[in-house]
Amino acid sequence: MFSIGSRRWPGISKLVEECGEVLQVCGKLIGSRGEILHWDGTNLREKLQEECADVLAAVSFVIRFCDLDDVAIQKRVYQKRALFEHWHATNPEAISD
Repeated sequence: MFSIGSRRWPGISKLVEECGEVLQVCGKLIGSRGEILHWDGTNLREKLQEECADVLAAVSFVIRFCDLDDVAIQKRVYQKRALFEHWHATNPEAISD
């Protein structure tokens, strides 16, 4: 159940795993005060790109195989991104970073 290939909520466990990996990279970025090169030699920008791609793949899999409404999801994505962009544009800290 919940894994790729299961009949009940397929891909949910993979989505959770991939989201966790994005969290790990973000934690390293925060811990390194935004430095791209981690002490272990990892390029955190590249790693974040890879893990974000993995999350997007997992999300698209879940949308398809859990029979979610792709149109409603895309509408929500556009609304949420517009809100994030508004917050970014109006945040005085964004200018000084």
